[in-house]
Amino acid sequence: MKKLLQEIHDRSLWQVLGLYLAGGWVLLQLVDVLNQNLGLPRWVFVFALALLAIGLPIVLLTAMLQGVGWRAGEDEAEDTAGGPTSSSATASTEAASGRAARSAGGGLFTWRNAMIAGGAAVLLWGGVAVGWLMFGRGPDAAAGIDAVAGLEEVRELVEADRFSEAYFRAREIEPAFTDDSLRQELWGVATRTVDLKSAPPGAEVWTRPYDSAEEDWELLGRTPLQDVRIPRGLPRLRLELEGYRSIRVAMHGYMRGLDSLTFDPKNPSTDGLVRVTGSDMDVFLPGLEHLHIGLPDYLIDKMEVTNSHFKRFVDAGGYADPEYWEHAFVRDGVEITWVEAMEFFRDQTGQPGPSTWSVGSYPNGMADHPVGGVSWYEAAAYARFAGRELPTLYHWYWAAYPHAGQFMLPLSNFSGEASAPVGEYDGMSPFGALDMAGNVREWTWNETEAGRFILGGGWNDPEYMFTDANAQSPFNRDPINGFRLMVPLDTTNLALAHEPIISPHRDYFAEQPVSDDIFEVYRRLYAYDDTPLNAEILASEETEHWTREEIELDAAYGGERLRLFLYLPADVEPPYQTIVYFPGSGVIYRDRSPPAEYFAMPFLIRSGRAVAFPVFKGTYERGTELSSDIQDESNSYREHVIQWSKDLGRSIDYLESRSDISTDLLGYMGFSWGSAMAPVMLAVDDRITASVLLSGGLVLQPTQPEVDPFNFLPRVTVPTLMINVPTDYFYPLETSQWPFFSYLEAAPKDSVLVEGGHKPPMNVVARHTLEWLDRYLGEVK
Repeated sequence: MKKLLQEIHDRSLWQVLGLYLAGGWVLLQLVDVLNQNLGLPRWVFVFALALLAIGLPIVLLTAMLQGVGWRAGEDEAEDTAGGPTSSSATASTEAASGRAARSAGGGLFTWRNAMIAGGAAVLLWGGVAVGWLMFGRGPDAAAGIDAVAGLEEVRELVEADRFSEAYFRAREIEPAFTDDSLRQELWGVATRTVDLKSAPPGAEVWTRPYDSAEEDWELLGRTPLQDVRIPRGLPRLRLELEGYRSIRVAMHGYMRGLDSLTFDPKNPSTDGLVRVTGSDMDVFLPGLEHLHIGLPDYLIDKMEVTNSHFKRFVDAGGYADPEYWEHAFVRDGVEITWVEAMEFFRDQTGQPGPSTWSVGSYPNGMADHPVGGVSWYEAAAYARFAGRELPTLYHWYWAAYPHAGQFMLPLSNFSGEASAPVGEYDGMSPFGALDMAGNVREWTWNETEAGRFILGGGWNDPEYMFTDANAQSPFNRDPINGFRLMVPLDTTNLALAHEPIISPHRDYFAEQPVSDDIFEVYRRLYAYDDTPLNAEILASEETEHWTREEIELDAAYGGERLRLFLYLPADVEPPYQTIVYFPGSGVIYRDRSPPAEYFAMPFLIRSGRAVAFPVFKGTYERGTELSSDIQDESNSYREHVIQWSKDLGRSIDYLESRSDISTDLLGYMGFSWGSAMAPVMLAVDDRITASVLLSGGLVLQPTQPEVDPFNFLPRVTVPTLMINVPTDYFYPLETSQWPFFSYLEAAPKDSVLVEGGHKPPMNVVARHTLEWLDRYLGEVK
């Protein structure tokens, strides 16, 4: 206490004033927080403000009477004693005046008394607040306190994108809100307001959160509606009007056309179709961001074409009637006849039909499953038979609206097991179509260099295939190849939408990587200071086969914290061989890290190795403006690449700090995006011992040379295995995979080509990967 009083005494008048105002501001913030969380009335806050106002002149007067502000003059007078007589006399006079003033009020206005008074004021405020809580509240006060706490809970749920939980929690606690302003704030957090119109008007409108149950529908009223509240996120709407087909949509906040909906009369010819409201639209699929078109309204199948539907075509002799096969058959660049083409379109027993059928029919119990195993030509022939069309890439994209994937994907069939009956999964697109994500891939009209576009992903594809473009040979008959159809309502821009789509690409064999001297300049951009990690283990969760530690440490840039997941194998003694994992681009579109029991490559941990999984800048909770893994020439993309390399480096720095990790036996595994970025990661950091690159290659878009993987490939020297699918659209064999492997200087290096989609079968991947790691890291003991 004495030391504290002396420090106050030694400060200037202005310093005391500044300290008092700063301390008062902090106290008021604390009082405000208590007010909100305890439900205190507003006058309690005003009372605290009044006490601080009363204390201000007391503190200033004490400062003056105790010599603060004059001390410098007094010290100067003492220092000049013995100097010129006039100056000494003046100083003595001023010092005497100060002593007289202090003696007049010093007995009362002392720092000790001021501090005692301050403590008494705090106790007084606390006593008033506690007294009100105990005796002065009304009968609803406890509920009011719970309501305020509930509001914060709802806010946290919304910030975590758990919109349905937030909405239902708001409904649950809303009766406890007696303050209208707080009630408005609650609904402002959990919902948003919209205007809704329909043609014709008078439709009954219902709403529910996207991932809620059918029994959760709530009536909003009849159209037209103004300023009605709907749940945040991607709320579903149901519109009913007698004599018309009902409308079901999911209202995305950034999507145009869903606030004014048009009913279609009940008509057998359009059964099973949903209306898509047209718009000027851009295509945000990787590599196709340059596409833009205006579309009028059109109809598209609510469900994928099923086996039973396609059976009608087969039974009607569709494979024997050239009328339905209107497109030239071009296979491997050579045109063949219709008769020759029909030999390719046979089922497993040699009968005409999809590749998944036998004896001219689908398997038992599969009538309502989407037809799979059809080529683009078979889908186009069925469309002509049905009097409809294959959707163009533009029509499919706008109806599917992959921007809503955050909501759709968890309710879509990416099970990895088999197709499901159409409509069994509830992942509805904004315009009411089902299974546009997953179940089977869907052929579209448009041609590109690699074949015809087939979109949406299938049941054994990774989820991010919903948000990526894919193209295959029109003869491709993979079991997950299916389709749906559309009906144009207007021919505006229809011919333009049917035109071939050319993707930008580079001829890497016509380029040369930069020289060693230039590369050394590039490498310096990736250097970072060896600063303390300040690592902290935030959580440790045990699962059946591993323990996952969630770790935070200082990133190498911007004062940020880097999150790292470390998976430690069960029943294996440390020190562990460790694989650093760089994932596919799906992590860019997710805003939350996966649960502890999930890991995309579980065989790595089951093999007895640890896995380090950094949360790279722009992914999961570290999301930024980055919206795609496709490289570009922007400065933002360049900075992200440099930050990814530093994230990898800092993660390895952390591994080196642990005694349970064998840091001389580090591996790298990249999948898709992680494989494409591997040249940068491996050329910059020389602590990796071996690497496996799955489903990767060179990206075909240009980027700044200092972050171009092409310039890093010749500098990768660690043993590297590439596992690829030759029909991979993202990384085509001839233009992407082969130049990657050719310029890769790794020694040794090997390439394995396997059948599959973009992601090969996991058992094949596991076998080749573990053989490679055993060879170059050593078998796990």
